[in-house]
Amino acid sequence: MHSTIFQLEEKPLRFEEDFVCEEDFYDDFVGIVANYVSEDVDREEEINYLVKYLEKYKIIYNSEEQSIVFPEGFKGEYFSERFFKLKKFIEDLIIEEFSTDSTKVWILKNLIEEKYGIYIYHKGTWKTFDEFVRHNLKEGQKYYIGTVLDYHF
Repeated sequence: MHSTIFQLEEKPLRFEEDFVCEEDFYDDFVGIVANYVSEDVDREEEINYLVKYLEKYKIIYNSEEQSIVFPEGFKGEYFSERFFKLKKFIEDLIIEEFSTDSTKVWILKNLIEEKYGIYIYHKGTWKTFDEFVRHNLKEGQKYYIGTVLDYHF
């Protein structure tokens, strides 16, 4: 299966060395998360997918600047639906399911953090989109889109 890595930075990317490349992922990302990473993507199409995916959270996308602003309240809105699903899921979970390597344990982990979804490369490190939102995202901050990569898992 395939998904996408988006480079997001707080300053415009102007020089070639500002952009991450496929090789930057072969020391750790490949082997831990992915089988391989590829630069062979339709960048515009992938950015449009990301924008469409996030538009329900009222992001502001500027196609000329290739930038995204995540508005105040984004974090709460983004995690809200999964949070309530998680609460309901845990309520219905029984110890026999929780104490084995069941599909329900995988669902539980995935509700907390999507391991095989969108990844963000930010300030020299990669992380799941969920981790980026929790630990790095500053609501109201403008982020510039750099490299867009495909990965296979």
